[in-house]
Amino acid sequence: MRFDRIAFSVLLFLLVINAGCAVLDGGMPRFMLFSEQERTLTEARVQLRLGNEQKAHDLLEKVVDGAPATGISDEAFFRLALLSLRGDGMKGVQLAQTLLEKLSGKYPDSLWTRQSAPLLAHLAEARALRNRQREMKSLKEQNLSLSRDNKEMRQSLEQLKRLDMELEQKIKR
Repeated sequence: MRFDRIAFSVLLFLLVINAGCAVLDGGMPRFMLFSEQERTLTEARVQLRLGNEQKAHDLLEKVVDGAPATGISDEAFFRLALLSLRGDGMKGVQLAQTLLEKLSGKYPDSLWTRQSAPLLAHLAEARALRNRQREMKSLKEQNLSLSRDNKEMRQSLEQLKRLDMELEQKIKR
């Protein structure tokens, strides 16, 4: 029985010493930081299930802004991107695309990166399509302006022809 207590005490002592060595810049042990991020991510999932998207959005941003943690931060990036698609019209879409690009850059081997690839491709195609539509609108406006200019030039040409004919008739008299 005494040996068990000594072994337990030694293991507890080693755990405490080891936890002290795993301190990050913020002064919090690494295992506590990751568990805090896990708790925050879990709370965000709960808020999503409850339909409280704004609270989930805030919690996911907290995870994303924290220290990178594979399996936690990558899921937070993905979920935050999905939530961003709902809001702010084009700003939301651009934010979602930016978040998904960060996800693929920071976590290239993540399951969430592979799952986000089709969505990221779709968003890139949608952006290209919007750019083409803007370009098409601009070209249509230019075409309309040129058509008006062309019509004015034809009218001016017709007036010049009429004036020229009147001048010739006056000269003949």
